[in-house]
Amino acid sequence: MRRIMLLVVVLATAALSAACSDSSDETTTTAPTEETTTTAAAGPATAPSSLTAEAQESDGTVLLVATVSLPSPGFIAVHGDADGSPGPVVGHSDLLPAGQSTDVTVTLDEPLTASGTLWPMVHIDVNGNGEYEFFPPDVTVDVPGVTADGEVAVIPVEITVG
Repeated sequence: MRRIMLLVVVLATAALSAACSDSSDETTTTAPTEETTTTAAAGPATAPSSLTAEAQESDGTVLLVATVSLPSPGFIAVHGDADGSPGPVVGHSDLLPAGQSTDVTVTLDEPLTASGTLWPMVHIDVNGNGEYEFFPPDVTVDVPGVTADGEVAVIPVEITVG
């Protein structure tokens, strides 16, 4: 609608200018133009995201996340440890609603056989299909949520298998 109105104003100004101009006048008047930028529709918010979890004892099949705060519906993806950083995904939650959820139990794909560190991470359901999908670099799949400071919302959690 804004483009149509701008076009009408430009055309009306040009017509008025042509009708009122004297052919001997060397001054040229042009209507102001507005630069337009086309942007892709914004996806769901990824910030601010946060989560908390305590060190815990487990039978090796689940991880308990105490709280998770999501700006848009999403998941908790649990990553294994890769030399002190998040590694491959070893489990994920069901779809969680936007807002705060508490005591979220995430079932792991395979039971842990030893104690160690797991890395729960917020992921946002970017394509809105309710299924956890994370296959970088495809930007249409679920992406990590970020904190208010712009950092990926992920924490290390010590698991004692017992």
